[in-house]
Amino acid sequence: MRLPNASWSMVGRDQLLVVCDPGRLAAMVRGRYPQFDVLATPTYLAGIAALANQPARGLLVGVDPNARKLNQAVAGLRKAAGERPRIVLCCRPSGEPAARGSMAAGANDYLIYPPQGDELDRALGLATAAMTGVADRGTDSAAATWDELTGLAQVMAGLADGRSVMLDRLCRWVADAMRTAHVRMVAGDEVACVGDPGMEPTLAETICAGDEALGEIFVGARQKGPFTPTDAQKLRHCGQMIAHLLKAADQHCQWHTLAMTDEVTGLPNRRYLQQALDHLLQRAAQQRFSVTVLLFDLDGFKHFNDTYGHAAGDQILYETGQLFRVHCRQHDIVARYGGDEFVVVFWDADEPRIAGSRHPTDVLAVLRRVKQALQSHAFPKLGPEATGSITISGGLATFPWDAADYSGLLERADEALLEAKRAGKNRILLVGDVVQRANPQVSK
Repeated sequence: MRLPNASWSMVGRDQLLVVCDPGRLAAMVRGRYPQFDVLATPTYLAGIAALANQPARGLLVGVDPNARKLNQAVAGLRKAAGERPRIVLCCRPSGEPAARGSMAAGANDYLIYPPQGDELDRALGLATAAMTGVADRGTDSAAATWDELTGLAQVMAGLADGRSVMLDRLCRWVADAMRTAHVRMVAGDEVACVGDPGMEPTLAETICAGDEALGEIFVGARQKGPFTPTDAQKLRHCGQMIAHLLKAADQHCQWHTLAMTDEVTGLPNRRYLQQALDHLLQRAAQQRFSVTVLLFDLDGFKHFNDTYGHAAGDQILYETGQLFRVHCRQHDIVARYGGDEFVVVFWDADEPRIAGSRHPTDVLAVLRRVKQALQSHAFPKLGPEATGSITISGGLATFPWDAADYSGLLERADEALLEAKRAGKNRILLVGDVVQRANPQVSK
């Protein structure tokens, strides 16, 4: 019997249940776990009713910010699902406190939307289709051995390392599975190879996902004896599994980009900023170059948002971010930190500068150009009279002088930002540099 207000996949297999989808979570789950039926219900009550008709292997539950009885809903889903299935909450960053508060009601874990594929795997305790599809063929003599499955699992664990790295690993995996020293794999514009890249292939297999050809596998001579029909069938199975992984890698890349991008400005978000800046500071410590962090916000942004509406506010955020992106160097990081706050990370991509030099002076020259561009920029939704009315205040902190890590740099930059606000706004201040603060060419 089909439930009202529910979206069914296929029937007769283990089920995953998505309740109150916060976006495109159900589509992501269907793509990552095609070995399961996926049922999506729009409300918590519909999810509880669905569990009465068919048990679920795992539940992904969106956190509705308007729900007044989230704890009761989670407790009801746990009671209907039983003790074994994992219940994973999924929320936007603003819903994280509610998600944490509902863990005690029966949830096993929570993820920030959109989650990454490996986060889903761990939270639900599931393997992706490429692995389970092989296990289902365990009685076939051409199916992968457990050693080959272990190797494939290691490749799957490295999806986040990038497509080219994964292709190299898949080449080695195919070479081991086919008992050959020579494998060449082509997928789109990328080519990976083990052994002689110019070898004459003995076997070849097209990597297909449905009717779509994703690439080719070329296999050289077998190390001992000729290939058999069973070997050809094994290569066909390898091609099917690799197709799953290539699709998963593409999807991982898409979801990773979404997870690291601010949806209003199109800039990197706070999650990306922390990862990138942590990595950059490690490099800076090893290679002895400085990194300068600017934390700034828009003066009086709430007034513009309240007066002209949220669409105008979003336009101000977007165009301000783009102005910084255009005027900064390509390798500098421009990210939205949250609300009307942005972070810009300036660093030297080339050789470290002369010992004792402090590149904040050069950074301030860039910032003066940005501020001039902002003063002359027209924001269509604010009208022509608003040109020049958008100003920024910010604080600068530099590694290694002001702080040695991500948190410390942001804290020190925030201190300078607050002082810039107290000093009258529309200025950028350096941490602990009274001379710079007194210089009107720098601070205003």
